[in-house]
Amino acid sequence: MRVDDKVNVHCTDHDTNAEGTIVSITKDSLRVLLNGVPLWFKRTKTGVYVGNSHGMEFVIKREI
Repeated sequence: MRVDDKVNVHCTDHDTNAEGTIVSITKDSLRVLLNGVPLWFKRTKTGVYVGNSHGMEFVIKREI
């Protein structure tokens, strides 16, 4: 994963998917722009990042 890469973001509450853009990367987290809203995602295990916003949970699964 690199900055400006497109990622598939899954909302577990509504079982929907959306495309987001990575805007920054740190050791254990990603900042993703999703529909104009920046969200932080923390790595929970290898290849899985979880973020929360507005009472909803979002997941990014990295392709390995």
